[in-house]
Amino acid sequence: MIHGLTNAYLYSAKKVITEWSNGNKTVTMRGTGFFVIKDENHYFITNRHVVEPGYGDPQYIGFYVKKFIIESFGSFDGDTMPQDLRAATVGNWKDFKVHTNEYNDIACLKNALVEGDTFNVNSGIEYEKLATDEWLSQKLTVCDSIAYPGFPEWYDHQNNTPIFRMGTIASDPRFDYSHIPSAPHASRIAYEGFSTGGASGSPVFATQRGFTVGGGLTAADGFYRDVKVVGINAGHFSDQVGHSGISYMYKSSAIIELIESIG
Repeated sequence: MIHGLTNAYLYSAKKVITEWSNGNKTVTMRGTGFFVIKDENHYFITNRHVVEPGYGDPQYIGFYVKKFIIESFGSFDGDTMPQDLRAATVGNWKDFKVHTNEYNDIACLKNALVEGDTFNVNSGIEYEKLATDEWLSQKLTVCDSIAYPGFPEWYDHQNNTPIFRMGTIASDPRFDYSHIPSAPHASRIAYEGFSTGGASGSPVFATQRGFTVGGGLTAADGFYRDVKVVGINAGHFSDQVGHSGISYMYKSSAIIELIESIG
């Protein structure tokens, strides 16, 4: 199978550990995030419900973020084995920005400041890898294969590394998907595949389609399509049985809009 992904793509997923408190009770949450690199700046992307208690779950209304930690390997260049795992406490987590459409479950922190100087940004996704709205409308179709690295409960606990999951596009990516009639519009796509706790915030890659043709040969238009980030994983409809079920992501075009709004 030609999919265009290597082990290096796995480490674009960073583990997020947050502590939430309401003054009496403290809970620890695990999620996923990833770095986008643009003009020598780095933007840490995750779900809004990872950084804002109560946004995605009413039982946490009244809680606040007490601590925000990103884990990343200190030595990794994409070809060597990852080494020297480091956990960095983010000092400016209050600077997270959210999308102007409150129903887009996306948050972004420009140039995360960490306590100490032992943390370095690596395995970032180049800004140009984010699929635009035009790309999503013209080059992504139903039944396309996707892959999303992250930290669900079944991540590799022994090596503390993420795992990849795969799925297929289920809804027409030219539309904004919702399973609720007349719901407010959000930049959402449905896919068939598992998304469970801890995988919130995973980058979603559309896998490579076809292959490059050389030697004077030509192929039909659209035969080859490179790997692109098409969204950020956000959740799963848990009341489904008998199959992998339907999960949903927020479109990469909304991530672009959020980054551009920050500048």
